[in-house]
Amino acid sequence: MGLTTNKKGEVMSEAMKTFKAGPYTLVARVTGSGCRGVLWADGKMAFEVRGETLDEVWRGLCNALYERQVWLAAARLDEPTVEEAAKAFVCIAHQLTAGHKAMLRAHLTAPNRKITATQLAKAAGYANYSAANLQYGLLGAMLFAELPIDLPKRKDGSPVMTCAIASGEYLSTSCEEEWTWTMRPYIAAGLVASRIL
Repeated sequence: MGLTTNKKGEVMSEAMKTFKAGPYTLVARVTGSGCRGVLWADGKMAFEVRGETLDEVWRGLCNALYERQVWLAAARLDEPTVEEAAKAFVCIAHQLTAGHKAMLRAHLTAPNRKITATQLAKAAGYANYSAANLQYGLLGAMLFAELPIDLPKRKDGSPVMTCAIASGEYLSTSCEEEWTWTMRPYIAAGLVASRIL
């Protein structure tokens, strides 16, 4: 049974799934009596979940991590500092792809640090804005693991991870809708201070 790594950086097999997010590691495995998952924080078990399927356990782990980060974000009295943002970028730098860096660079240098998903896609060499939204969302999730903030949610209740990087709004064009993103000021300053680009 071979291991594969998907576009999100998750290592998977039919019997195991694992993912590293900042100081956290999520591990879900098939056991003799169902499935078990553990959320590790700095090498210590922070949360355990059991279930019938690997997907059920994985969702439980992802929800536990998200709730943990939401709690940390709620404990803040103000927005993150430039220094905290710079540290977060340094921590995730080894996970960033060339596409992630190209999008960050384009966003940082865009007028008023405002950019559409189509422009992000073009900067990274992606075929369309859907690919850019997916990859920028994954980048946002990496950043959120290091620097939790209160994130808006979609209608289905899932968080908009890209909002860890920027505030977003829909732009209506003649034939379709897409996101336009405004980089958060402390993210922009932290990105420059981190010197990862």
